[in-house]
Amino acid sequence: MSNDQTQDFYDVFWPKNIPHYDATKKYMLDTLTGRSYLHALDAGCGHGICSVVLSELSEQVLAVDVSQQCVNTAIKQATAFQRTNIEFSVQDLQDLKAPDAQFDLVWCWGVAMMAPDPMQVMHNLFRVTRPGGELYLGLYLKTWLSPVHQWVRYFCRAFMNTPTRKKWVLDGFAWLTKALVKLQGQEINLRADNVSIQAQVDDWYYPPYKTFYSIKEIVDLFNKNGFEAQCIQDRLGRMRSATIFVVKGIKK
Repeated sequence: MSNDQTQDFYDVFWPKNIPHYDATKKYMLDTLTGRSYLHALDAGCGHGICSVVLSELSEQVLAVDVSQQCVNTAIKQATAFQRTNIEFSVQDLQDLKAPDAQFDLVWCWGVAMMAPDPMQVMHNLFRVTRPGGELYLGLYLKTWLSPVHQWVRYFCRAFMNTPTRKKWVLDGFAWLTKALVKLQGQEINLRADNVSIQAQVDDWYYPPYKTFYSIKEIVDLFNKNGFEAQCIQDRLGRMRSATIFVVKGIKK
């Protein structure tokens, strides 16, 4: 299935929304079990900051993304941090060209569910993980509000996709998020990695494809494909109805 629309979206999105290195590294070190790997795959490298962090823990990193502009941005990050052990490749994860059982670390955070065929992406990630290797997969959580989010996303893409209308949507949702948090007597969960609320709304409602999953179905999928799996993080988003979860699997 064609991924051209996804490529077009992220050609624009990630080059202008690069997270902070320090906050990204802290999150990854809090998430990853190991501190030393041979071959790592950054599956959907986007901005490239995760590739840089993985290169500090691994002898060799393959960073793959469907977007040429994202890969160009990631190369700039690797150059800025003087990392020379990262190989970059423009590839569709639905048709990942990598040998079976090549990687002892596979990192795919918030990427697979953006493909037209997420299951094909996941099966490719299963395939390239070596026995004993670790696969970290971050996906959007299915809740009772997921159909509402999908309807809003289709409406935004169809009718609110001019620059002016899109700005209304991004700023409006940012204001609404802050207002709801204030009404609940809480402080806004400002992300330390430099991704603004507007950028997160853009990434939530405007990508061409988005699929939601339950934790159980993904853990079961890992187990059926020869992994020992568990959910290590859930409800990572600002709001319980719009959040991500992370499953870690170790290949048997």
